[in-house]
Amino acid sequence: MNNTSRISMVGVLATTAASILAASASVFLLSGSVVVANPNAPGGGYPSDDAVPSHGLDLPMGPTWVGGPQPDLPPEPAPEAPIPETADGDDDPRDTPPTQFFGEEISSETDSILYVIDQSGSMSIKAEPFEDHTGAIVSDGSRLDRAKAELKKSISGLPENFFFNVLFYDECVSNCFQGKVQASAGNKTAAFAWIDAIQPDGWTNTGLAVQTALTDKSNKTVVLLSDGSPNFLDCAMAYVGSSDDHANLIRSENTQGATINTFGIGISTDVTSRAFMQRVASENRGSYVEIN
Repeated sequence: MNNTSRISMVGVLATTAASILAASASVFLLSGSVVVANPNAPGGGYPSDDAVPSHGLDLPMGPTWVGGPQPDLPPEPAPEAPIPETADGDDDPRDTPPTQFFGEEISSETDSILYVIDQSGSMSIKAEPFEDHTGAIVSDGSRLDRAKAELKKSISGLPENFFFNVLFYDECVSNCFQGKVQASAGNKTAAFAWIDAIQPDGWTNTGLAVQTALTDKSNKTVVLLSDGSPNFLDCAMAYVGSSDDHANLIRSENTQGATINTFGIGISTDVTSRAFMQRVASENRGSYVEIN
């Protein structure tokens, strides 16, 4: 073999070796992150073996970093709190104004209220001038007329998703409806017509009236209005109960823990009547309001 042949073979071998090295370098670059030495870093700037990424091409590659300790990654953002969904047409309870009676707000644990109103003979006593439910001034109305006006105002303000009933009492008790009904426009109109027909008469059977209202165990709100002390405890007027008897009957029937808010009309100087109405309120989670 001559010198020319030897030189050609050496060139072939050199070219082949260079190609193999280049291919190996390409494979190395594709299979991991680029690592560059930093001479100024401790230990020559090379990371430890544990810091070198080892994932393959089928996984996402980590961020490239140069020399020194690997920087901390920014924290993952906290997930946003989900927005509660509401059914179409549902009203926010906060948008519903509270029930009122004689201008006082009546809180309700449930969507219902029962009104218990005194119609005894003393409710015929003339009242101070007042506004009726239409806003007109009434200058010659009775206590009962004033109670009716405030009752209509209260019922008018009930939202349609509320339920209500009205009970009037003397020595006996009469209900507007057999049970509480939805506060629809039709039921409100029917209640107003029935209320208009009520006239003052008889005695004051407060215990039986409130007991009757409390037999509806699903209702948790009762409004009681009276202008005097209770007396007959039965509709046949065979037994005159004491104030203690009436108060105890109410408390024992209230097994559902209903709130009874009491309103005393015209009893500012009647110590006995006022004490009874205050007692019923305090024993049944309610408040007492005096109407002059």
